[in-house]
Amino acid sequence: MNIIPQMSLFGEDEFKDLGDLERLQMVLSALPDGELIRKLYRIRGKGRNDWPCEAMWNSFIASFLFEHPTTEALLRELRRNSQLRKLCGFETKCVRQKDGSYRVYTAPSASAYSNFLENLRGCRKELSEMFRCMVEYMYEHLEHFGEYLMVDGKAIQSYAKGISRKKKEDGRGEHDGDWCRKTYTTTGRNGEKAAKSVKWFGFRLHLIADATWEMPVAFEVTKASGSEKTETKKLLETMKKENPEQLKECRYFLGDKGYDSTKIIKCLEGEGICPIIDICNQWKDGEETHQYRDSSLVYDYRGSVWYVDEKGKKQKMSYKGYDKRTESLRYGFPPQIKDHRIFRIKCEEDRRIFTPVARDSKKWKRLYKKRSGIERINGRLDRDYKFERHTIRGIGKMKMFLTVTFLVYMGLAKAKIERGRKEHLCRMYA
Repeated sequence: MNIIPQMSLFGEDEFKDLGDLERLQMVLSALPDGELIRKLYRIRGKGRNDWPCEAMWNSFIASFLFEHPTTEALLRELRRNSQLRKLCGFETKCVRQKDGSYRVYTAPSASAYSNFLENLRGCRKELSEMFRCMVEYMYEHLEHFGEYLMVDGKAIQSYAKGISRKKKEDGRGEHDGDWCRKTYTTTGRNGEKAAKSVKWFGFRLHLIADATWEMPVAFEVTKASGSEKTETKKLLETMKKENPEQLKECRYFLGDKGYDSTKIIKCLEGEGICPIIDICNQWKDGEETHQYRDSSLVYDYRGSVWYVDEKGKKQKMSYKGYDKRTESLRYGFPPQIKDHRIFRIKCEEDRRIFTPVARDSKKWKRLYKKRSGIERINGRLDRDYKFERHTIRGIGKMKMFLTVTFLVYMGLAKAKIERGRKEHLCRMYA
């Protein structure tokens, strides 16, 4: 945004020691919010114009950077911080009362701010366009951006404890969220497996992000019970329709076993993308291994392959690479065994088990480790942007807050990139 007061609080070469106000100025300058401001004025129409839309929007961005948990916390900060008011664009107002006295207003009232947030909810298209522009900027200015994409679903609780009994929506009840229970299987140090169950009421964030730079690429917000597989497939189809060039940039798509789906894998491979997705054991026959067609090879559900000789002795096979021409995985004997035969397993045997990068290869394990980046993004949402403790109700408001969060997230990164710094782009303080 260009319509903000220009304050030089620090020198340009003191980037590492920027204060909150300088950081806010950088983010405001980085956001392409011209159309959003025009839409806010159109929504306001001929209504009261006590506080400029630019100032209200700027202060809303400040609430994320200054980690204000509520609107009241932001308004208290505005009332006592004259520098912040000036940077946002607020001017002190002196209003004559009915009794002839004058009252000084330095910041908007809580009701005025609530009206602004309601108007902002009506700008979904403009906020989505801003998000798209910021993602495009990352593709253009960050090397290898989008080459490794990762996906995850994040539970976000509603501020409400359950569905409101009031049928009429008044902004104070929850009418959109629902309950969901998710069970995780963890492995302890001694190898013992334990099941951990998590239950929450509210929503679920479905996020696709770049694994190299840990930046969002696409997202959706659903009720807590929203299917991770279904929503991810929808996101991929939307990217294919609206941003096909982004999918062309992608080489690997990383996900945990919650995204183990033949439909997702076929969708990815149809776009020339290699899935690096953990696998669930869906074998119902109780067998540990299956025979590969009419051959001496057997495999398990994790993609490990063995050769079985005439005596029934199993020999673990070594992965020798992917044959793109025949769409098959090549396996051979370990070097210590003087047998140079090469065996091929067609990926079409089972698309979930046999992917272009073999599951039991070192390359697969190395690529899958990159998926940890999305856990760090989720951690930043909870820690830096206060989604662990918030006061948001309703799916529309939740999506609006998450969109602005990602805009601030990428706005900070863009400001750093424009100043020639690409280290620690995701950190709020760096």
